[in-house]
Amino acid sequence: MSATHPTNAIIDFDKPWYHYLTYFPNFPKLDAKHTHATHSHAPAINAINIVENLNACLDRYEDVNASRIGNFEKLPIHFVEQACLPEGEAYESFIANTGKIPTRDNHHDLLNGLIWLNFLQAKAVFNELHAKDILRHGIHNARTALRNALTVFDENGGIVVSSDKLLLEQLQAFKWQAALVTHRANWLAQHRTIAFFPFGHALLEKLLNPRKNITSHTLLILVDEGWFEQSIATQRNQLDSAIAKLFHQLAMPDLADNAVKLSSKSFQPLPVMGIPGYSDDNVIPAFYQDEAVFRHPRAFSAPIFPLHD
Repeated sequence: MSATHPTNAIIDFDKPWYHYLTYFPNFPKLDAKHTHATHSHAPAINAINIVENLNACLDRYEDVNASRIGNFEKLPIHFVEQACLPEGEAYESFIANTGKIPTRDNHHDLLNGLIWLNFLQAKAVFNELHAKDILRHGIHNARTALRNALTVFDENGGIVVSSDKLLLEQLQAFKWQAALVTHRANWLAQHRTIAFFPFGHALLEKLLNPRKNITSHTLLILVDEGWFEQSIATQRNQLDSAIAKLFHQLAMPDLADNAVKLSSKSFQPLPVMGIPGYSDDNVIPAFYQDEAVFRHPRAFSAPIFPLHD
C-alpha cells in the first residue's frame, strides 16, 4: 500500500502562473493560506498521497476524453512510487519501456505530474527523444547536447505566445521596457495579444517562493489574429501539439547524424516576475531597470516560431 506523503502544502493554484494550467476537481487544492506547518517535523496540513491523486487525475482525464494519456509507445501512463524504478535503469528509459512514471513525495514531482496532465503530447515526445538518445549514446556523466536542451526546457521552460510579431521581436531583442511596460496592457487586457504559458516543473517549483531573478528558458511562438478568442483549454491543446511537433523536428537530425539543431539558443531568457500581473512590484517601470535581472541582448537571438508551418 502506498504511503500518504506529507507534502507541506504550499502550492496556491490561484497564483497567476497557474492560470493557464488545469487540474481536475479531485486534485487537491494545496493552498499556502491554509498551511500551518512551520518546520520539517510539524504535521502537514492537506497531506496527500501524490501518486494516488495523480492517477485519479488520469482516470478523470479518461472519463472526460474517452482516451488515456500514453507515452510514445502507446503504453498508458501511470504514476508509481520512486522505489519502482530499478536500480541502474535510466528514468526516461523506464517510462518509455513501461509507461510508468516514478514519482517522489515532493513538489517537484507533483508539478511534473501536473504538466503531464496539461501537455501530454509534448511530454510524450520529450520522453521519446530522451529514450532514443539514450539507446544511441548511452548514459554518461554528462548529457548529450540534445538531452541537455530537452532537460533545460522540460525543467525550466515556458512559452510566450503572441499574435503581435512586434512584441515577440521586442522580447527577442531584450527590449524589456517596450515589451513589458509600454505594451503592458497587451498582457492584461480582456482582448490580450500576448501570454505566457509555464511548462517547466522546476520553474513552477521555484515560483512557490517568487523571486525577481527567476528566469524561464522560453520559446517565442507567433499565432494568428483571433487566436486569443479561443478558450484557454483550446489554446493549451494547440500549443501542446505544436511544441511536440517542433521539438520532434528540431531534435530528429541530432538522432540521425549528430547535427544538433536544438540547443539553449532556441530559448529566450524571460524574467518571469516581470510579466505584467505576476508581481505587484512590476507596476513601477523602475522594476525593469535592474540590469542584473533584465539583461542586455546576447550575440544571438532566439528564433520566433510560427504556430503552424
